[in-house]
Amino acid sequence: MTELENTIIEPSDFSRASTPVKKPLFKPSPAKILLLVLFAVLLTVAMFMFNARAVKFDFDPAETRFTILSGYPTYQLGERFLMLTGDYDIHASADGYYPLLSSVSLTEEPDQDFSFSLKKLPGIVEILAIHDGKEIQAAAVFVDQVLEGETSLIINEVEAGSRDIYITHPRYLPAQTEIDVAGKRLRQSEQVNLLPAWANISVSSMPDGAEIVIDNEQVGTTPASIEVIQGERTLQLRKPGYKVFESLLKVTAQTPQELAPVVLEKANGKINIVSNPAGVNVTISGQYLGQTPLAVALPPAENYQLVATRAGYQNYTRALSISPEEDLSLNLSLKPIVGLIKLAVTPPGASLFVDNRALGDANQTLELKARSHELRVELAGYASYVTKVIPQPGLPQQLNIVMLTEEAARVSSIPQQISTSLGDTLRFIIPGTFAMGAGRREPGRRSNEIEKNVELTRSFYLGEQEISNRSFKQFDPGHDSGLLGRALLSEEDRPVVNVSWEEAVRFSNWLSEKDGLPAAYALKDGQWHLRSPASIGYRLPTEAEWAWAARYASGKLPTRFPWGDNMPPTAGSGNYADVSAANMVPYSIKGYNDNFRGPAPSGTYASNELGIFDLAGNVSEWINDYYSVELHRKTLVDPLGPIQGDYYVIRGSNYTHGRFSELRWTFRDYGSDPRPDVGFRIARYVE
Repeated sequence: MTELENTIIEPSDFSRASTPVKKPLFKPSPAKILLLVLFAVLLTVAMFMFNARAVKFDFDPAETRFTILSGYPTYQLGERFLMLTGDYDIHASADGYYPLLSSVSLTEEPDQDFSFSLKKLPGIVEILAIHDGKEIQAAAVFVDQVLEGETSLIINEVEAGSRDIYITHPRYLPAQTEIDVAGKRLRQSEQVNLLPAWANISVSSMPDGAEIVIDNEQVGTTPASIEVIQGERTLQLRKPGYKVFESLLKVTAQTPQELAPVVLEKANGKINIVSNPAGVNVTISGQYLGQTPLAVALPPAENYQLVATRAGYQNYTRALSISPEEDLSLNLSLKPIVGLIKLAVTPPGASLFVDNRALGDANQTLELKARSHELRVELAGYASYVTKVIPQPGLPQQLNIVMLTEEAARVSSIPQQISTSLGDTLRFIIPGTFAMGAGRREPGRRSNEIEKNVELTRSFYLGEQEISNRSFKQFDPGHDSGLLGRALLSEEDRPVVNVSWEEAVRFSNWLSEKDGLPAAYALKDGQWHLRSPASIGYRLPTEAEWAWAARYASGKLPTRFPWGDNMPPTAGSGNYADVSAANMVPYSIKGYNDNFRGPAPSGTYASNELGIFDLAGNVSEWINDYYSVELHRKTLVDPLGPIQGDYYVIRGSNYTHGRFSELRWTFRDYGSDPRPDVGFRIARYVE
């Protein structure tokens, strides 16, 4: 081992080299910190004073207490507060007022004022109704028209301020006043004086002691002075053995009345009358009292004369005397009066019924009471015959009865005329066979007047007159027939014009519905057609029906013109293009004057033999049929015209026609749109 190897190595002490220490810029001390805090406070105060706004708060009432609940800090300086701009919540309160919670927003204005009013709490009000210093109970109290209760009344909460008080009571006049409610939960008492709603009425009677009844309430005994509420009252005086006296009192509040003494009449006697037979007419001393069985009341007397009568019986007469409160019963027996009725019925074999009682063969002589009887005669295959007879004593009567077949009776029973709910009348027309149109050699004939043989089998009704403006306006209130030249077409009694064919159809369906009839027309593929099978609703006449009623149905030989076979028209024939229309139409009738430039009121001129007016002249008329010029060699039965087309037939001359051809019965026109010279009339089947 070497010396080096025996050497011991030991660590020496080590220390970090030290960094040079810098001197601090600010060495804190209490004095320095205090100065900093004071500077910060002064800076904050300076900023607050520079940005604050002077704010004044005014409150009603003045003694209001208030607190600023939220927002920036504030500083009060006298009456004003220094406050920064922004939103603040304010709470205010005062005794006797509702608390106030509100918000304010401060702006940049240097001086700002805010005013607040607190609402008073309700008051406690006692309401008293007084009359002559005495308190009235159960009077209804209304505050501002709201019922609050009845007196005496304490209302716990009444809004402060002026309040309307209205008090009513059945026995007093209503009273109305205004009170000033102090509020703030203060109690106050208000008295309202009521005036009587009655008057003192003095009532007396002869004799005394009658019950006084006012409106079915007993209130005293005569003589007496009673309080009666104002108004119209029913006064009755009642006393046993006497008639009830009744009178109407008109009472004015606080205006006393003294009624004249009432003389009571003794009570009536009663009579109960029965008879054999029943239903006898009873007259007593010339006054008819009714039929038995009968109960009547009569004043006491000794000279009544009773007469009982009934058709078919001898009169019954007797004298009567009635005592007060007597209850008399009479049983009258009347003797029958008979007469003879001899029946001769053709054909034989019919059965007879009298007042629905079967009496066998109709050919016999009847002995019947002299009153009205219903006779009914029946025979198989014939219509029943019904009549009423009154037999006459000593004067035998004979009835010769010819029974009608059911068909003949049915036709005879059909009304000859009917009326619509609008007041328009329709006439019954019996159908027949005729030639419609004009022959080829007819002067004035036009190519569309092809002659056709027609057979009508269905009876129908046809309007007496053309539909007027008055009737059409019930369907279409806004319709105006207008003017033609200087002719006014819209007067109510004139026939309606300027209506299309479709409008006439719609009117017919409307009137059918109004009168409870089935509609005659149905809309199919945008076009109106008569329903099949046909109904009995109102419709436009077919061309065949119009021609039959106008020219043939009277049974006379048809004429060329409505007035005859030659021109010009006879005076008063109808409304055509006369001299007054010369400047309005292309052709007029020289020397003819019908006194109307335009249409005349319906029915102005004479009707034809069927009672139909204006089938010629006045206005032309829409017809049900589509327009065509087809030739038919076979007889047409109840024709309705073509099944389709573009136009509809127009028949009849009008107030603008003055030429030979237009004035003939067979003249035909066509169209579909409204015209000032075309109107319409209605028709319907009988069944």
